[in-house]
Amino acid sequence: MGDLAVTSEILFESFLQELGANRPPEDLLYAKASPSECAPTGRGLTIHKHVSDGHEFAFVRDGTAAVLASGRPHELSPGKLLLIGRQVEHAESPSELLEPYTMGWCYADHTYARLDHTSFTPPAEWRIGPGIELTGRTDVESIAAAIGAELNHQEYGWDRSVQGLLEYFTCILIRRLRRGSVVRLRVGESPTISTDPRTWRVIQAVLQYCDANYRHNPSVAEVAAAVGYSPSHLSRLMSAHLGCSLSEHLRRLRIEAGKHLLQSTDLSIGEIARSLGYGEPSHFSHAFSRAQGLSPRAYRDSLRGS
Repeated sequence: MGDLAVTSEILFESFLQELGANRPPEDLLYAKASPSECAPTGRGLTIHKHVSDGHEFAFVRDGTAAVLASGRPHELSPGKLLLIGRQVEHAESPSELLEPYTMGWCYADHTYARLDHTSFTPPAEWRIGPGIELTGRTDVESIAAAIGAELNHQEYGWDRSVQGLLEYFTCILIRRLRRGSVVRLRVGESPTISTDPRTWRVIQAVLQYCDANYRHNPSVAEVAAAVGYSPSHLSRLMSAHLGCSLSEHLRRLRIEAGKHLLQSTDLSIGEIARSLGYGEPSHFSHAFSRAQGLSPRAYRDSLRGS
């Protein structure tokens, strides 16, 4: 397991180095929010259509793909980088030629950051790789927002400013990775659906949506709408193949993230509760105590040996 963890860290550091690489101005793309525009739906195959609650970077590592955002497809090939602003509806799509590709995603929401990668194999097979969360104190989304402002206005020296900010952004995340401020998110396949690729793609899409949005406490109806299923049908599907309800899966994600924040940061219980979407710290404390048998404070004290 130790060797696997080291290999994973090396791969994700390579991922971040690629994200922060020098690029000519024409390879820096921006999709900003527009209330009158949404992602087009007539292109054909898409996955993970949603509205971002933070800022997201997208880039292709191999092949050619597109991200549908701000009313049009943004074509991505190796070297190009797309920044998607807050509240922009978008979806991932293969190129018109349906070529295979692998894509990297980096999501930033205030101090929280997440790395994911996806791949597409024609004619219609997506794979969602394991992701990681990188926790810390720096507001990394403010750096991404500053990059968006430079890309939007393109005033004197904007391209050099973008490159400097992008290097700063990736350096912070690499430091978190090397410090071990990491939550590993694994997508495991249920044996009962290994022979049903279509069902497994739905499950993968649900897991990816939950991983990206659990901090905002989405309802079952919201998750179902994101993947085009009725809430009751999706609930039955998840219970049958994951062994727990969708609501329970979301609760587990929030508690695991809470455990990591209690262990790896000095954030107060209230700050952790708010970062995980709990309206009141007492709600987080109650949920944590019920799941772990210890209050958040007692859990943190046990880790410190006090």
